[in-house]
Amino acid sequence: MENSTLHTTEKVIMYGTPTCPGVPPVRGMLERADVQFNYVNIGEDPIGRSRVMEINHGNASVPTLIFPDGSTLTEPSTAVLRQKLESLGYKVPQPTLWQSLRDNPFYSIMGTAIFLFGLYDGNWVFMALGSGLLAFAVVSSRR
Repeated sequence: MENSTLHTTEKVIMYGTPTCPGVPPVRGMLERADVQFNYVNIGEDPIGRSRVMEINHGNASVPTLIFPDGSTLTEPSTAVLRQKLESLGYKVPQPTLWQSLRDNPFYSIMGTAIFLFGLYDGNWVFMALGSGLLAFAVVSSRR
């Protein structure tokens, strides 16, 4: 969801929490595109939490981004964030395999654990499920 705000910033401001699975892919894309940004953990910053709730009509939805042009994105997909960054003049390179896995820690860790359990147990269903989760981690970061 994109909104406009009255405030403008020099850097992108990224609001998030350490436990949100949507934060690492967004942070990874910002870093790959060399976007200058400030990260605000709304779990520790009550002013940041209030700002996020103001932007998102009372919801503490993260990640929420405020761009230098005053526009915002809340919980953007990688495709939507890529489009926004490119519209602001940033070049967003495709992630490497390892960046894709790092940017999606939940799917990477679960996929690896399930795959290894399947390997240990000799169960092809778990190996396939683990492989599927790992593939999802990679593909979702490249859209």
